[in-house]
Order: sequence, then structure tokens, then C-alpha cells
Amino acid sequence: MTTRASRLDQMPDSELLRVRFCDLPLRLKGSVIEQRAQSVFDDLTARGIRFRPTLWISEQWYNPDEVVGFAVPFYLLHPRLIRLERKMMLEAEGASLNEALSIVRHETGHAVDEAFQLRKMREYRKVFGSPHRAYPTDYVADSDSRDFVQHLNAWYAQSHPVEDFAETFAVWLRSKNGWRRKYRDWPAYEKLMAVDTWMRDLRDVEPQIKPKRIANELRDSTRTLGEHYEEKREFYAIDAEDEFDGSLLRIFEPSNGTASRSRGNMSAAALLAEYRTRLRRRTAKPLGVPAYVVDQVLRQLVQRARILKLRQARPKAETVSKVSRLVSRATVSIIRNSPRLPL
Repeated sequence: MTTRASRLDQMPDSELLRVRFCDLPLRLKGSVIEQRAQSVFDDLTARGIRFRPTLWISEQWYNPDEVVGFAVPFYLLHPRLIRLERKMMLEAEGASLNEALSIVRHETGHAVDEAFQLRKMREYRKVFGSPHRAYPTDYVADSDSRDFVQHLNAWYAQSHPVEDFAETFAVWLRSKNGWRRKYRDWPAYEKLMAVDTWMRDLRDVEPQIKPKRIANELRDSTRTLGEHYEEKREFYAIDAEDEFDGSLLRIFEPSNGTASRSRGNMSAAALLAEYRTRLRRRTAKPLGVPAYVVDQVLRQLVQRARILKLRQARPKAETVSKVSRLVSRATVSIIRNSPRLPL
């Protein structure tokens, strides 16, 4: 007998994109993402924190104010939906074990902050800054800064005091002693010590705000997957032509090219990812721009390389040299056209 969930595997993309969210046969209970979240919550219990954040299914990861919990994206509830997410968005955030655990720890930090109203403490504001500071539409991060822990991508701890706390909490929760060794010579160590002290004080303490059950938001949504992805792809400019596509095509070649079929040739996206740190350092200092700006350029180039399905066509050293010049040109172009970024 074919179940509704197994029928998803049999649907071609064209049919699946016509399915409404409210018709998706998804259950959080027993799912892989629930199991991964519960393993993080078990770590909370082991530290003496007496609550578990609530989970529910939505279109994306998010943690609303005044709610002790967070939403997980629908695609993590079924392998077929993960494949569709990767096809439509080029990646499926949280699909791998390590990435899922990292995000859940971060979101759990927000839940702990909310449950115990930590952001109202004077010490919180002294250590992390004002939680009432407006969230920026963009931010320039310092990749070399040791004032912040490094957990999620893009130096997210630097974006806002509340995110700084969540990232610091995530690092603290991951291991009892690992953070002491890694961060002992960093100014961020003081933040970790503050979190460690606060969490010790909260052992066996009842939270001020209790978790409450939240319904699967998707059950009330009549939007189709097609409508969802059309909006999401437009927001992230997945289908937009990039001004540097021509340069990428001169460095790499389509995956059906002769050279790309040679043994050992990598995909362009994989090569860019492998040399990302080196390219960032090689570009940022000579141009005198924040490393974060260069990293955003590299993210865009990786994305376009995936969309164009490019592969290495020349020896790696020659390719990296050409890519380095492209990254410099792209960085200069972007900062000249953005009044928020320094040149």
C-alpha cells in the first residue's frame, strides 16, 4: 500500500511543485531533524537546564520573540524535499548532521535567552551589548576578530548582540571543555565564561516563560511549493544573470566540456570553496577592505558556478591565479557600487 509520504518519492518536480503546503504529509515526531534536536536538548538536560524548547514545522528556520522554541524548515522532514530544496536553492541548510546540530544549538541559545529573560539582565548588556539595538540589513564583519566566537558561517556573532549571545551559547553547549582550550587566549573567552556562570546559576531553576505547543504552521498554508520557491529564488536572485558570468566562463567550462571530463578536474564550486580562505586573505589586505566583503563576493561566485554547472578546465595553479584576479575585480566593483562599503 502506497502511503502519502512515500508518494512524494514518486512525484516528478513539476508535480511536486504544484503541491500545497497544507497537503504535505509531514510529521515532526520521529523525524531525523527531531532526533537531532533532541540530542541537543539532552545536552541541556545534562547541564541541569530544566526545559526543552518547542519545535514546529514552517517554511524556514526562525525563532520568534516571546516564544521558547523555534521552527524547522519543512524540507528537512523528507529526503525528497531535501533534494528539491537543493535543486531549487543550490543547498539545503541543515540537511547534514553537523550543520543541523550547529543551527539547533544556535536556536536553542535564543530559546534559553527567552525562557530565562537573560537579555533583561544588566550583566547581559554589559557583556554582549544592548539587545534593543536595531538589526542591520547588512553588516561588515572582521574575520580576524577574536572578540567573538566562530560558530555559524559569515561570522554571524558579529551581526547583533542577541546573535552574539546565541552563538556564544552554542559554542558553550557543544562541549564542556573544548571551548576553554580553543578560546582561552581570545577576548571572547570572557563571554563564554559569563555564559558558563549564568548557566550554572540556572541549574534546576524553572524558566520564567514556559515552552508551549505550537501547531504545524504549514497546515494552514494553501501556498504551493512552486509559489514558495518562485518567491525564494527571486529573493536570493537564483535566476539572475551575474555580471561576472562571462569571466567565470572564460576561466572554467560547462560540465560537458572536453577538458572538464579529464580525470581529477574539480567542479568550479568545489575549487572555489577549497581555496576560499586563501582567496579571501589574498584579496582583502591589498585592497584594504574587510575580509567579510570578499567572502560575500566568493559566496556569489560559488553560487553562480553551481548554477552554470562549471568545472575546472586548466591546471589548478593557473585556475586559482585567474580566479584571484576575478575576485579582486568583483570586490572592487561591488564596493564602488555600495555606499555602505568602504573602498
